[in-house]
Amino acid sequence: MTEITWHDDWTPGRRFLRLPVCSTLGGDLTLPLHVATGAKPGPTLAITAAVHGDETTPAMMIRDLLDGLDLTGLTGRIVAVPVCNPPSVSNFGRQTPEQHGKTDLHEVFPGNPHGNLTQMIAAVLAEHVIKPADVLIDYHCGGSGGRLQERVDIHRDTDPALRAKSLQLARAFGTVLIHDNALAGTAVGYANASGKIAFNAETSGVYLAPTDQDGYIERGVDGFRSVMCTLGMIQAGALNAKRQLVFPPKARHEANPQNGGYLISQFQCATELGKPVKKGTLLGTMVDIHTLQVAEELLAPVDGLLVFSRYSGAVDAGTKSFALAETAQSEWLEP
Repeated sequence: MTEITWHDDWTPGRRFLRLPVCSTLGGDLTLPLHVATGAKPGPTLAITAAVHGDETTPAMMIRDLLDGLDLTGLTGRIVAVPVCNPPSVSNFGRQTPEQHGKTDLHEVFPGNPHGNLTQMIAAVLAEHVIKPADVLIDYHCGGSGGRLQERVDIHRDTDPALRAKSLQLARAFGTVLIHDNALAGTAVGYANASGKIAFNAETSGVYLAPTDQDGYIERGVDGFRSVMCTLGMIQAGALNAKRQLVFPPKARHEANPQNGGYLISQFQCATELGKPVKKGTLLGTMVDIHTLQVAEELLAPVDGLLVFSRYSGAVDAGTKSFALAETAQSEWLEP
């Protein structure tokens, strides 16, 4: 593999590189790397996206962030990989399309340079993106079309002091909901294990209505800039402090269909996420697409805040459709 030494170069400016992974039957596999270095040395913020190939909207958030940067006023640098899993993106699937082994890039960090294709991709990201960074934001969104979500995730099983620092930056990103999640095997889990501050952003979706899509991209860029301001990388106005709910895995409750069909969703607006929903509220109705009869009603299983929802449309049995964070098992953090 070609020696990669971008992290030793602090020359101010913006660069685009390709990180070599391997040669496949379809040709050379590389990962796109954007490096934006400021006029003054400082923290290295890494941003990764499209670990799952059906989660591509965050790449546009990275684009807008980089295009709007004033490098003369930037302290430190940003390194960003808008497409972490090119084979998965080209297949519009969550997992790397290969013949065997673990194929979910979100579960195999730090990878293995001599493993399967998914593990080789993870190894390159671990060595050449996460390892040289001080902070990692791994960006995910609602995949497979039509799913809206709005939260950030931190890794609950990490050093308490590092968890506190990660929570501070996760709060700065600005979502109402913070999932105190178990992230072993993920890029964030590996970053924390390596002593790095890290969190997942889990907002937006793909193929959304223009108002939702544009709003998510704008808020994603605002979240990046808020984190950068907290790190002292940029000067910005006052951050919008808000009351936020930290919920553990036991407080997450999903309502997914047991029958495939056409979902008539009652929650199709991005602004409804993070809002209170009472137990028993109708979230969506499943219509049998063949008989045209109601096959199932999806009801809120608890009192809580809406974590994700889905547009109306065809979904199969077991498809993730709605989730709530149960407030009784969660903790409110004041501004």
